[in-house]
Amino acid sequence: MKSLLAFFRPLRSIAQELKILRELYELDLGSRNPPLYRFTEKPNQKDTEVMYTGMVDKRPPWKKALGWDQEDEPE
Repeated sequence: MKSLLAFFRPLRSIAQELKILRELYELDLGSRNPPLYRFTEKPNQKDTEVMYTGMVDKRPPWKKALGWDQEDEPE
């Protein structure tokens, strides 16, 4: 039991130090000219999809998932 407590006890202090480092990092980003802002949001399934303005991927979703390119289409 003592060995488990000895293992888990430092985790709280490590978490506190990481929180302080995160706050200092965000203050550093905010002090730059122009300031940099970090936005976080809940991950989405389409986060890995890259779209360019004016370009539309007309492949069906199953071909996108398999990674088929337009060149792979049979003639």
